[in-house]
Amino acid sequence: MKMTELKKPVLSPRFDVDDIQKLREYNSLRHIRMTPEEIIAETRAATAEIIEQLLKSGHARVIKA
Repeated sequence: MKMTELKKPVLSPRFDVDDIQKLREYNSLRHIRMTPEEIIAETRAATAEIIEQLLKSGHARVIKA
């Protein structure tokens, strides 16, 4: 399967076990040709976006140690 053929899975509003399985399969196929370093970099970038959205929406806050 080519990367251009790989489509993001459609998830249900309830986000159940089937949705988690869809995401795992999707990510597995996406990561097949990536190095571990590329996977980590992509994950960190996506995580940073999510954290930024959570902070902006007020659903998370930064706690200084």
